[in-house]
Amino acid sequence: MQVARIGSAIALSLTLTIASVGSLPAMASAEAKVCEGNQCENEMRRLIKLARSGSGDAAAFVAMAYASGDGLEQNHQEAARFIKLGVRHRNPMATYLMADWHRNGFVLEQNIEQADKLLAQAVKSEYPPAMYQQALLYLQTDDETKVDEAVTLLEKAAETKLMNAMFILARLKHTATATEQDLAGAGKLYKALTLARHPEARDYLQQVINEMATDTQQTDLIADFKSVDDIEVIQVRGQKLEANVMLDGLVRRLNASGKYDRRSVGSRISGVTCENSGSACASITPGSGASSIGEVLSGGK
Repeated sequence: MQVARIGSAIALSLTLTIASVGSLPAMASAEAKVCEGNQCENEMRRLIKLARSGSGDAAAFVAMAYASGDGLEQNHQEAARFIKLGVRHRNPMATYLMADWHRNGFVLEQNIEQADKLLAQAVKSEYPPAMYQQALLYLQTDDETKVDEAVTLLEKAAETKLMNAMFILARLKHTATATEQDLAGAGKLYKALTLARHPEARDYLQQVINEMATDTQQTDLIADFKSVDDIEVIQVRGQKLEANVMLDGLVRRLNASGKYDRRSVGSRISGVTCENSGSACASITPGSGASSIGEVLSGGK
C-alpha cells in the first residue's frame, strides 16, 4: 500500500468526523442539558463523594459536569481539580479527557506534548475513544506505518461498538482508503450503525448494496443488508430520563464494589478501570471532545 493512495480519499473520510476532534469541546447549552432536577443533583453529590474516596470513573464524571455546567454549576477550577484526581487514580476515561483538554486548551492550558503523552497512556489502556482519536491523528500524517496503526486502532475501537470508530472504519473499507476495499465488511458496519440510528449510515449502506448487486455470490449478504428496511427502531425513553437512570446505575455499581468506602480497607485502593469496576463501559464512554454529561452517557455519535 502506498501512502500516496490516501490523498483525497482520506480527506473524504476525515471530513465526516475530524471537526469534532480538532475543535474546542462543545459546551452544553441550557437547552442541551440532560442532567437536571433533584435526582440528578443527588446522584452528582454521591459521585463527588465516590470520587474523593478513590473512584476514577466518578472523578471523570464530576470533572465533565463541572466543565460543561451540565449536572453541576460550571466551574473550570473544580473541573481541573477532579480531572487531575481521576488521572492520579489511573483512570483511562479521565486520562483521555485530560489529554483532550490539554490539546484544545479547554479548562487546562494548551499543551500538545502533554496531550500526546496522556493520549498514549489512554490508548495503552485500550480505552476506545482514545484509540479512535489517536487513529484520526495518525491518519492525518504521511507516515505509512502510523496509517496502518490507525486502521488497527479503529478496528479495536469498533469491536467495542464505539460508533465514531465504526463509521470511519466503514468509510475506509468502503473507499479502499488506507486499507483494501472490503464492501462486505463496510456493509456490516453500516448495517449496525443504521440500527443504532446513525444519521448517515443508511445512505452509505444503500451504496454498498448497489455496488454489490452484480455479485451473485453475495446474494444472501445483500438480502441481509436490505433487511434493515423491515426493522423499525423505536426509542422509548427520553434523554433526560436515560441520563438519570445511567447515573443512578453508575453510583450503585461503584458503591456495591465496596472499594470507595472510607471506612474500609478498600479506601486505599487506587481508582479502578472500567474492566475491573464492573461498570457498563459501552454506555458511559465519551466521544471525542465530549464535554457534556449527555455525550458521556450516550457515548457520542
